[in-house]
Amino acid sequence: MKTTADPVTASTAPAPAIPPDGEAGRDTETAATQDTTKLGMIAQLRGLYADGRELVDAEIGFQKARMAAAGRQIRTMAVLAIVGLVLVSCALIALVVGTMIALIPALGAWGAMGATVAGTLVLAALCFWLAAGRVGKVSALFATEPTPDATTATSGATA
Repeated sequence: MKTTADPVTASTAPAPAIPPDGEAGRDTETAATQDTTKLGMIAQLRGLYADGRELVDAEIGFQKARMAAAGRQIRTMAVLAIVGLVLVSCALIALVVGTMIALIPALGAWGAMGATVAGTLVLAALCFWLAAGRVGKVSALFATEPTPDATTATSGATA
């Protein structure tokens, strides 16, 4: 039996356009090229990301090594500074004892001890006084508004 299509029930949708023979191959080649280009770009972006991660990891490793080396240097400097301060203290003690021994013939034992202690206290007071003067200079550095220097104001008025 032969079937014939009923014109009433037939679809009214347009038939798909059939491209000429040469153009059908180009569309598949263009789609394949675009897919390859997308895959190539994705691979390049993944490679760029991997290179960036590698660079960041290398930089972090370098900074860690640098900080470790700096830490070792700081530790060594601190130990050497402490040893130096201990030696300076020993030298000052030796100076005080030597001064006392040198003054014993002139002032006697008690007079030499009193003169040495008095001289040491005068030097300590001088050091504290100089340090207190520096505190004012440091606090002036952190003042909200700069204050004019007193020597500049007086020298400008007398000139």
